[in-house]
Amino acid sequence: MRAAIFIDGAYLEMYAKRKKMTLDYKGLANYLMAPLRKQSQVDLMRCYFYDCPPWVSHQQPTQDEQRRMQVHEEFKTQLNSLDRWHMRLGKLQKRWDKDKEYFEQKRVDVLLSCDLVRHAAAGHIQHAILVAGDSDFIPAVAAAKESGVTLTLWHNQVKSVHDDLLSLADEVHMIDFNKIKVVKKQTKKVSKKTIKKVSKKRSELDT
Repeated sequence: MRAAIFIDGAYLEMYAKRKKMTLDYKGLANYLMAPLRKQSQVDLMRCYFYDCPPWVSHQQPTQDEQRRMQVHEEFKTQLNSLDRWHMRLGKLQKRWDKDKEYFEQKRVDVLLSCDLVRHAAAGHIQHAILVAGDSDFIPAVAAAKESGVTLTLWHNQVKSVHDDLLSLADEVHMIDFNKIKVVKKQTKKVSKKTIKKVSKKRSELDT
């Protein structure tokens, strides 16, 4: 049997940050696959991580924006260097609620949903592992199951996941962050080369 892992990066990272943890993604795939491998022999096709680059200003990025983009670029390079891992990127947009600004992820849920349905319909996988809690994924999960794929849902806590998503999944597991390996995070100074790279990246994202 072949399986693929689909991770809503913002969902996973939000709870990891609340616990002040930097996850060791190299071992995360094995942790998520462990219950399935106890039942049968399973090959991991790929582990997809869905995220957005941080927001950077259109003109001169601030020092904080430069730092966040550098951290993101380093994380993306590290993740894509892992065997069978691939980061898929949406776009972060700035919104305003009267005088209060906030940021909203765009395209991320659609990317994950399309990949899940596409691999299921094409017969690339027989099992899907989803790390998420949003009800927006329900149509994609239903479509994947119609293609004959079984699905395991991993979530943080009951109140962080939609009831209909819980009901639709074939298997459900709660993430135990105490059993996931962590790594120490190192802070680096932002170089002038990075500042130029961030400005160029901002231009590319706006096109």
